[in-house]
Amino acid sequence: MSLSRKIFKSSTALQGAVHEVLVFAFTQELLSPSQHVFLVAPWISNIVVFDNRLGQFSALNPDWSKREIRLVEVLATAAANGSHIHVLTRPDAHNQYVERRLKEAMADAGLSDALNWKVRPLLHSKGLLTDRFYLDGSMNLTESGVHLNDETIAISYEQSDIAQARVHFEDYL
Repeated sequence: MSLSRKIFKSSTALQGAVHEVLVFAFTQELLSPSQHVFLVAPWISNIVVFDNRLGQFSALNPDWSKREIRLVEVLATAAANGSHIHVLTRPDAHNQYVERRLKEAMADAGLSDALNWKVRPLLHSKGLLTDRFYLDGSMNLTESGVHLNDETIAISYEQSDIAQARVHFEDYL
């Protein structure tokens, strides 16, 4: 059995596959929190992670109403569940909105110490890393990256891939 999957998304093929992987990954993370979550991308937007308009994801956070749940809320919930959130991105004005919103959400929840936001001017690496999986590829965590652009991503549950990515991402800290 393979412990990894590669997705080649284009405007005509597998359009929803990347979003489905993100939904699965974040659901898993909220149900079984990691000690550390690394989100690494040059450009990050407050994308919709869960479409909770029917209430099907409310069990992940009972405070979520029937509406779309965005990245900032998901990361704040992960922190409330015990995860330390590490965001590594570029010093781009595009990212400042997410930075401000996430820092506000964490402060409102009394979780400011659970967030580590780092800026690296030459960052081009991309990935989402938890204790159980590593998602990497060409995609930024933006609406265009998830839904529009041609992208290649890979998700791995191999412990060697996870460990190697952790060493690499911890070097950024």
